[in-house]
Amino acid sequence: MYQEVDRGKTGIFLPSKKTRAKVPILPICIILIMLSWYPKALFGDVRSKTGDEKALGVNCVLAVGDIMLTGTAKPLLLAKGYDLPFQDKNLARLIASADVAFANLEYPITIKGVRYPDKEYTFRGDPESLSAIRKAGFDLLSLANNHIMDYGEKGLRDTIRQCRKNRLAFTGAGADLASASSLAVIKRHGVRYGLLAYSLTFPEEFWATPGNPGTAHPDWAQVGQDIRDARPRVDILMVSFHWGEELKSDPKKYQVDFAHHAINSGADVVLGHHPHVPQPIEIFKGKPIFYSLGNYAFGAISDNATFSFAAATRFKDNVPVQVILYPLNVNNQDVGFQPRLFRGAPAKKIITHLREISKSFKTVIHYQNGGGKIMIASENPSPSLRASKDENLSTVDSGPHKPQWSRENLP
Repeated sequence: MYQEVDRGKTGIFLPSKKTRAKVPILPICIILIMLSWYPKALFGDVRSKTGDEKALGVNCVLAVGDIMLTGTAKPLLLAKGYDLPFQDKNLARLIASADVAFANLEYPITIKGVRYPDKEYTFRGDPESLSAIRKAGFDLLSLANNHIMDYGEKGLRDTIRQCRKNRLAFTGAGADLASASSLAVIKRHGVRYGLLAYSLTFPEEFWATPGNPGTAHPDWAQVGQDIRDARPRVDILMVSFHWGEELKSDPKKYQVDFAHHAINSGADVVLGHHPHVPQPIEIFKGKPIFYSLGNYAFGAISDNATFSFAAATRFKDNVPVQVILYPLNVNNQDVGFQPRLFRGAPAKKIITHLREISKSFKTVIHYQNGGGKIMIASENPSPSLRASKDENLSTVDSGPHKPQWSRENLP
């Protein structure tokens, strides 16, 4: 099944303007100058598309990790509203400035369903929470994770229905394997952004089969075929994996193998999540791999998952040329389930950490304007037939996926 969304950015949540007050003119002028300068300094590399950028073919994909607006945070969110996690002004501007904003939806959107009995942690969230995610500016979601089936087939079907109601593009889980591994596409400024998403996490009962609902569990050969089939249908192709070991900053060998396989097959960027903490960033054959983006708005409290990052990948003529990293404070004991941009010394500390853990991949990360910058050396564009944007698109039923990795290999 193929799904496509064609729209402009709408429904972005931005805090309301302050009411006027009688204050001296000079302080007002100084404040306005500072406010006009700060976003440019911080977001100078990711901003609303100008006429020159449109002409030059500059496009931006913003990616964050796990979103889960329930759990420990639910009483506070019910009291203050599901918009609470998205009220940081600088992050709101950052999301609004991107052409496409991606996240991993780490919980089913349902008030029904039967709880899966053999898990310590299960989650489900209210439909209003998904509306808040859409309102915040996210428009492309992965459902491929170890919680989307926490409340069974009913929970998944409700989630899919709510995603469609909110005009959110999604993939990674579905009514059967063909649906779960289908290509999701968004058109923005004439550019087609595609997403494929897979989960390499347990329980195995959550994996879709040709006749049963669940998540897309990747088979090595079929992942390559899925990507090759998707390549001519989009201009920028993202592949998302839910993988790795929780709270570990080192990727497992199978993560590296699958990431390289995805790039070799035609992916433009690989987006990883599940460990809840950042993992290394690699530039492989001119394409960025984020082994783990860490948490974003995650409704739990942990002393071990206190910081993460948002990644903005800029493309020129559909080729990635630059990555900007935005350090995030996701320590919910500090920020109260409202992720915020780090500034100053804490921001530099996180970029230094990302630089250190990425050294083994020879990734060069520069600290600049409170964030990290990775310049990508020019490479030849990904092989692609670049089919006509007006063609009638469909997704091939890719058949069954055979697990390639034993229980010992996986988290």
